[in-house]
Order: sequence, then structure tokens, then C-alpha cells
Amino acid sequence: MDERSVLLKQYRKFTGDDPVDIVRMPRSGSDRLYFRIIEKRRTIIGVYNPNRDENQTFIGFSRHFARLNLPVPEVLYYDKGSNAYFLQDLGDTNLFTWIERKRQTTGFDEEVVDIYRKTLDRLIEFQVRGIKDLNLDLCYPHRSFDRQSMMWDLNYFKYMFLKLIAVPFNEKRLEKDFNALADFLLEAGQHYFLYRDFQSANIMVLDKEPWFIDYQGGRLGAAQYDLASLLYDSKAHIPQQVREILIEHYIENFCEYTKVDEAQFRKQLPGFIIIRIMQALGAYGYRGLYEQKPGFVQSIIPAIRDLDGVIGSGSMAIDLPELFRIIEQIPSINRFEVLQEPEILRISISSFSYMNGIPSDRVHGGGFVFDCRCLANPGK
Repeated sequence: MDERSVLLKQYRKFTGDDPVDIVRMPRSGSDRLYFRIIEKRRTIIGVYNPNRDENQTFIGFSRHFARLNLPVPEVLYYDKGSNAYFLQDLGDTNLFTWIERKRQTTGFDEEVVDIYRKTLDRLIEFQVRGIKDLNLDLCYPHRSFDRQSMMWDLNYFKYMFLKLIAVPFNEKRLEKDFNALADFLLEAGQHYFLYRDFQSANIMVLDKEPWFIDYQGGRLGAAQYDLASLLYDSKAHIPQQVREILIEHYIENFCEYTKVDEAQFRKQLPGFIIIRIMQALGAYGYRGLYEQKPGFVQSIIPAIRDLDGVIGSGSMAIDLPELFRIIEQIPSINRFEVLQEPEILRISISSFSYMNGIPSDRVHGGGFVFDCRCLANPGK
């Protein structure tokens, strides 16, 4: 039974009726499949995810956050056995697409800064209120952003980015720097809800208010990580002066709320910015350079610039000589083939043999494969 059929079956169990239509939504970077289910009076979102542990985390977190009146989609139905669930439809506009539309008209104006302020204020609520009475046994794959989690991210950067772009480095010295960075970050403690993937694509904008999705990677951790995730999201292209305004806004409100030491928070923030950007570069390397998905390749250059900017600012409280040396040697922009938006639509059509595999198409970023083996041959 395919995913659409699974959702249709569960929808009938949920409502006792058939929907008007079920429309598959664009696929994201995960294995989750999303469908918009059109009813007579509303639309809802149907999700199929074969990862049952991840489903349990998302559903459990969603219900917990909803009890706290945090803006997350309502879970309408969940069937554990079929890996399917239905959610409130928050629309199609996430923070990234909203910013892009604003950029084409009024630019990165005060309205954009204001919604970022609202988002950061909500983040503090997730971090501080959201962790209270949260069932940490639900956390997947790790209960906290501990040393092992940090080393996973750092090695992801090493193998999925540095190795793929063939930057020479000394394994032993780099490992020493990784351990030093992890030690430094662990000094921040693990007292707050760490959203993990707190970036513009996972924040929906509904009636000019932020709503939040994709927190199933959440765990215990330090507050600085999610601040870095949002403001150093390379796709959002936040101007540095705006970043600094928003960092000040967040630190002022977070420290007032929690009474944490502001100087210590500021001292450790650059380290979290660095590890977050390196984790993102690992993902961009895997999805973009290895799997050759253009959208991820295009994120590499701004991420490199951000990483270089943080290190060049001299704000790091510890020295990581091999890591800093490597970053200085990362190939220039010309090393990466960034696909530009074509002026006109160009479609590439080709045949292939299944024995040799589907050919890579770098022209329009992918497309469709039509299996014509069952069609009658008109030449007979």
C-alpha cells in the first residue's frame, strides 16, 4: 500500500468519510511525506513517516507544547501502527518564503526585524517553559546535546564537507581542536529545550505571527545553539547589523527571564555559532555535493562567509589553530558550481538504461522519470 493509500485509509477511520482530494506536497530533506487533505470546509495536513521513533517524539512534543499554549500545529489524529498522522494546516508560508517576498518589495525592513523579534521571544518560551515537565524519554536520537552529539556534528562536517572538497588537514590536530571546542561548549550546561533545527524553513508565518514545526530533534541543551541556528541560517541572508540588533534583543530578554550570567552567555555564543554552521555545512555537503541537489549547493558560499566572519571577528574565547587554518584554506567561491536561475525555462529530455542508472541532470535541478516500457511500440 502506498503512502497516499495509507493516509486515505486512516482518514476514513478518523472521519468516517472520504476527503474531497489528497494532494502531495513538495518533498523536504527528510523521509517524511506531506499531503494536503482537502475537506469540504477546511484543509488539514497528512503526514506519513516510516520512522516511528521520530513520530512518537513529534506527537509527544506537540501535545506538550500545545498544553503550554505555544504556537504549534494541533495534532488531530495519530495512528502509531500505520506511521500516519494529521495536523492543523498552517498554510504554505514559512519565514524563509515570507522574507523572500519582502526582499523583492521593501527589503529587510523593520517589519522583518519585528517578526524576528517575535520569533526570538517565542524561542525563549520554548527553551524555558517548554522544558518543564517535558518527557525527555521521547527525545530522539539523543536525550541531550552532549559530547557525543557534538562530535557527531563535527565529524559530519569533516567527512561530508571537508573531505568532499578535498581540503588538506591534519587528522590528529583537528581532532584535538574538536575536543577542545566540545569541552568549551559543555561549560554552558544543558538546562534548556534545544530545538535543534530552529531555522526559517521550520517557522511558519500565519497572520503575521510565527508558528513552529519540525522540533522532533529537540533535546536538553544550551540556549545559545538555537539563537545561532536562527540568526546564522545561510538561506535567510540576514544582514550582519540586523543580526547584532537581534542578538542584543534576545540576550537582554533571555538573561532577564532566566537571571543567567550575561558575560558568560556572550563568551560562549561564538562557539555555538561555529558548531552550528559546521553542522549545516556538513548537511549542505552531503545533500549538495554528494547527492548533487543544487538548492543545497547554493547555501555553501554564504555559510562559509558566515563561518569566516565569526572566526575573523576575534570573538572566540579559545584557540583552535588547526580548525581556523583549515577554514582559511577552504576553496574560493569558484570551486563550487552554483547553479544560477536560468533566464528561460530549459527542459532536458533523455532516455537511459535502468542497468546503468538514472543520469544526473544539473540543468533544472531534477524532474520526472517516465517508465515507457509498457507502452505499445508504434513502429511495430
